[in-house]
This record gives sequence, structure tokens and C-alpha cells, in this order.
Amino acid sequence: MSERISKTIFSVAAIILLSRLLGFVREMVIANVFGTSADYDIYLIAVMLPALAYGVINFASIYFFVPFLSKQNSSEGRTNWKAIYPPLNLILLASSVVMLIIIFGSPYIMKIWGSQLSDEKFAQVVLYSRLTSLMVLLGTTEAFMRAFLNVKKIFTFPAGGFIVYNIFCISSIYFLYESFSVGAIIIGVIAGLFFQNLFLLTKILKFKPFQSFTPKLITENSKALLKTAGIVVIIEMINRSYFLLDRFIAPSFGEGVISALNYSQVIVQLPDSIIGFAIGAVVFPLFSESTDNEQLHRFQYLYKKAILSAVFIAVPIAVFFFLHAEEIVYLLFHRGAFDAHSVELTATTLRPFVISIVSLFVISTSMRACYSGGWGRVVLLFVSISFALKFILNIVFSDAFGYAGISSATAAAHLFFAGAMIIFIMHKIRMHEKKQFVITLSSILFAGIFSGGLLYMIQSHWFTSSIGNSYISIIISLVGALLILIVVYLLSLYILNQKELLLQFVKHLKKNEK
Repeated sequence: MSERISKTIFSVAAIILLSRLLGFVREMVIANVFGTSADYDIYLIAVMLPALAYGVINFASIYFFVPFLSKQNSSEGRTNWKAIYPPLNLILLASSVVMLIIIFGSPYIMKIWGSQLSDEKFAQVVLYSRLTSLMVLLGTTEAFMRAFLNVKKIFTFPAGGFIVYNIFCISSIYFLYESFSVGAIIIGVIAGLFFQNLFLLTKILKFKPFQSFTPKLITENSKALLKTAGIVVIIEMINRSYFLLDRFIAPSFGEGVISALNYSQVIVQLPDSIIGFAIGAVVFPLFSESTDNEQLHRFQYLYKKAILSAVFIAVPIAVFFFLHAEEIVYLLFHRGAFDAHSVELTATTLRPFVISIVSLFVISTSMRACYSGGWGRVVLLFVSISFALKFILNIVFSDAFGYAGISSATAAAHLFFAGAMIIFIMHKIRMHEKKQFVITLSSILFAGIFSGGLLYMIQSHWFTSSIGNSYISIIISLVGALLILIVVYLLSLYILNQKELLLQFVKHLKKNEK
């Protein structure tokens, strides 16, 4: 990647790192207060529909608005707000309709997951679902403003919006849980999203958006939104529906499994939400600008470097999390209501799930590349097959491995999706040096597996589990293991003749230090 792109990614990643660390503090506070309790299970069931709608519309908005807004900027940097408002109005109307459907339809829809709950618990589910429905509308406005600022090449400021969100979430849970129980989480989520929107609006106002406001809904751009966003919405709805399957089957394994699956998902998604998000936020507008045949070479370069960089970083993280799942869960969450049983539940679901760390890096970048290239229908095909695979494997794996089979099924579906996306894009963009790309990718995976295997043998013979020791002892043990893993990993890549990959990584680090 160029020096400018690399520096931008690292600066965005630094801000996102801070926000995600705050997000982890939020999860740690939740774990401390609620653990893997029935109350938190109830909350996670209740928030399913709002969270799904929020995720779908939020991400679909970004995927539509980044390419669309890129075309609405003049060469002088002016913004054609009159062309922007009709599609924006349309998607805000759609968000409002979805919100109302959740409010009035949750007593009927939620019976699918709450049929075995008592009347009192089911009433809580309906109430929480209705209250959190506001996040759908707030998520839509946040997505638009973040996409707009990214197109303006403003990356760090919108990333800072997540910091605002997490501060309000943490404060609400910490100060209000005794009075409102899990309702404190809901208050924090809604207040956090509201003030995150206000934070982004302060920057948006500098572009004078309201001077050219129009209430129109249907224009050619709106029709393009319906055509383009329709596929994206279906894709995101399917792609984000795994947890609907999980929360249907998980209660059969007992209280707390839904909570454990959620905690393990938070851990697995953390690396991609920091580094993967930073890579995606920066390269997505660049993908959108490089879709012409004349710039196909640039598209190839961006995709190849983005994937190799992402996998290079993700593989050792996944290996480390796999080997030390129990210690990581213990260190992060073991306090208050999160007891030894909660640690065992979460670590058991986390270990097979870590494969998704690598897959999610690839998927997030590949989906952005496909949306930029106009290949949404192919993404829809792959995501549909992946969901069907997840559905089948959920039944097979949970029967064979218990509740750990639920996260194993997710990891297998993600792995298929990531592999299919890489193969398709390589073919579609007529990637030069395909053989070298595959060799480099294979070398990274082999180096990760080898270094993990060697670390496992070293620890099996000379070290004992640090669980039960002080937090300082666990941290020292994990840092030592991580250093060994990284050294062996880098040496393995060097021996596998991946010197160019290592030199590029060192070069980028030096440039960003400056």
C-alpha cells in the first residue's frame, strides 16, 4: 500500500482501538454485573430484531452511500445536497417503518424465540425489544454521516464517534444497573447512539447540509438506491442472521449459553472491528474510485495488498486466541457475576470460533470490493449458501459437540464464505500474479499453524496453566507466549521466502512511526 493509505489506516486504527477498548470495558462491566445469567439471556433475545435491523440498515447505508456520495462531489469538493436528500429521505423513511414494525409486531414475532418463557419474562422481552427499536433510526443517520465524512477523506473523526457511544453505554450500566437491571444497557445504547449522532453532526454542519434541503423521495438516485440497496439489504440480513439461529437452539443447552456465545463473539469480532474496519473504511472509497477498466490495475493492487495485510495480521491473533481461550476469557471477564462456570462456558464456545477472526478480515474487505465493483448478486449467492451451510452445521455440530458446535458451525460457514469471495474476485479482476498471491497466502497460513503447533508443544512440556494465579501472572504468561508465537511466525515466513512481505510490513511500521 502507498505511504498515504498506510498512514491513514494506522491513524484510523488507533482511534478505533481506543473506542473498541472502551467497548470491551463495556462488555467487562456487563460481565461483572450480569455474567452468563438468565436476565442477560433475556436481554439478548429481546434485542435480536432491533440489532439485526440496525446492523442491516446501518451497513447497507454505508455500502450504498460511499459509492453514491463519491459521485456527488465535484472536482472542487462541493457537495450536491439536492441530489443526496431524496435517497437519504427514502432510507430514513424505511428505517422508521422498520422501527414501527418492531414496536407493534414484537409481541407476535418474538414468540418464535420466547415460546418457552414465562408470561413475565416474555413481557420483558417485548418491552426491551420495543425500547431498543429506536437504534434502527439512529443507526441509519449515523451510517450516512460516517459515509459522508469518509468520502470527504475524513476518517479519524467519525471513528471517534464510537468513543462517545461507548462512554455513554459504560456510564449508564455502571450507574443505573441497580435501579433498572438490564434496562440500564438499553438506556446506554440509545443515549450513546443519540450523542454519537450529535458528535458527527458537528462536523457535517461545516458542509452546510440544510441550505439545500428538499423533502423529495423519488428521483433517479432514489431508484438507484432501491435497485442497489435492495440486494445489499438482503445480503446483510442473511449475513447477520446467524445469531437468530444460535439463540433459537442455544437455550436447549441450559441457562447462560446465549450469553457465552455473545461474549465469545465480542472477542472474535474485536480484531476485525479495529484493524479490519480501519482497512475497510480507507480502501472502500478507493475501490469505488478504481472500478473503471482503465484503473483495474489499481483495484487489483488494492485488493491484493489489503487481503495479504489483513491475513498477515489476523492469523497469529487467531492462533493465539485458540491456544489461550480460557486464559483470555478469565483475564477479561472473571469478576463479579462472571464466575468459573461462566469462564468455562465462554472459553468452550470461543475456541472453535477463532477461525472466524481470519475469515472476517477477508470477508469485510472482499464485500467492500464486490459492492464497489457492482457484483452484489454474486455476494448474495455466496452469503445464501453460507447461511444454508450454517443452518445444517448448527444441527449436525451441536448434536456432535454440544453448545461448542454452534460456534463451530459459524466458523465453518465464515471460512467457506471467505474462500469463495477470494476465488471469485481473483477471477473477476483478472488478478496478475495469481500464483504468487496464492503462495504468499498459503505461506502465511502455514506459518501460523506451524508456530501455533510449536508453541503448544513448548507449553505442554514446560509450562502449566496460569488459571487461578494473579492477573499479573496471567498477563506475564500470555505476553511471553505471544512473543514466542510472533518470533516463530516471522521466522517461518522468512524461511518460506516471504522476505518481501516482511520488508513491506517493517517499512510501513517505520513510516507510521514518523
